[in-house]
Amino acid sequence: MMNNARFENALTDVAKVFADPKEIIGSDDLSHQQKVKLLRQWEFDLRENLVASEENMTAETTPEGHSAELLRGVRKALLAIGAVDHKDESAAPTKTGGA
Repeated sequence: MMNNARFENALTDVAKVFADPKEIIGSDDLSHQQKVKLLRQWEFDLRENLVASEENMTAETTPEGHSAELLRGVRKALLAIGAVDHKDESAAPTKTGGA
C-alpha cells in the first residue's frame, strides 16, 4: 500500500504525482479506496480549473483543452474501477459537479 504521507501529498495535487489517470488505476501500491479518493479529488480539481478557465482566471501555462481531456480520462478511470454509477455519467448539475 502507498505510504500514508505520500498518499496525502498526492491528494493535495494529484497532477503533480500522476501524469495520467491510468497511472492511478495501474498502481499496485494503492488500495481501491485510495484510487477512488485520488480520482475524485482530481476530478474536482479539473472541474474547478475549467470554471476558472471560463472566467479567464487560469495561469497562461495551462494548455487549451488539456483539463477537459484529463477530466474525460478521470471519469473513464472511475468507471473502469466501478466507482461511478452510470446515472452519474450524465452532466453534473453544476460545472463543479455539485448539486
